[in-house]
Amino acid sequence: MTNFIEILIRGVMLGSLYALVGMGLTLVWGVVGIVNIAHGEFVMLGAYLAFWSFSLLHLNPLLSVVLAIPVFFFAGTMIHKRITERLTKAPELSALILTFGMSILIWNLAQFFWTNTYRSVPYLTGSFPFFGLVFAKSKTVSFFLAIGITAALFAFLKYSRLGKGIRATSQNPEVALVCGINTIKMRAVTFGMGIGLAGAAGAIVSLQWVIFPQMGASYVSKAFAIVVLGGLGNIQGALAGGLIIGVLESLVTQYWSAKMAQIIPSMTILLILLLRPTGLFKR
Repeated sequence: MTNFIEILIRGVMLGSLYALVGMGLTLVWGVVGIVNIAHGEFVMLGAYLAFWSFSLLHLNPLLSVVLAIPVFFFAGTMIHKRITERLTKAPELSALILTFGMSILIWNLAQFFWTNTYRSVPYLTGSFPFFGLVFAKSKTVSFFLAIGITAALFAFLKYSRLGKGIRATSQNPEVALVCGINTIKMRAVTFGMGIGLAGAAGAIVSLQWVIFPQMGASYVSKAFAIVVLGGLGNIQGALAGGLIIGVLESLVTQYWSAKMAQIIPSMTILLILLLRPTGLFKR
């Protein structure tokens, strides 16, 4: 029973990070209406930001997580203003093709400049006991970072004036525009927030696992599974979906194999689309 509880807690820790990635994707998808295939590549870039900041500038990796949010937020808003805003009224296939091309471009550039060498951030090694359970320091710190960012996101969307504008734009952009809300600005801010969450998640990933240019593919597949599971545009659903995926992966890894755990996102998408296409929660 102790071992089972430890596996569940590790799954929740893992799921909190997945949820952070998924919330960035569902936020953009639900408000801007663009399916960002390149979302995983921004997770990869966030991991490299933490690595190079640590290697070249000797910056504490925890500060890199904080640094990644404004850096990627600014990058995201610029990308949206210059590129993706013109696709908000275009067919969904146009956005899919554009972001797919962006994904290929980003990871090929990363491979060209940084090669395929696996890298890591040697920080917070070791573990500590807790009431008979043992947890890695890096995973524990990552969990609290992910939960802190998630709580800040929820508070921002619920209580801030800008957050209310984003929610209004998501619910009905035409009525929001009539009420005086700058929907173009709301979409740009939302896209920036989605990329900022991806960059922060990548910086947290660097604390736990190795970094390489193609790593974004696995995270975007998990993000899609989380969005499908939680419901399109549903932030609370993305949080729940991330935790569910994390716990399932932890259980399958422990009681079956790590390779089988990698098919959890694909199986989740398949089952949810067959049994409940709207996801566990509504939009």
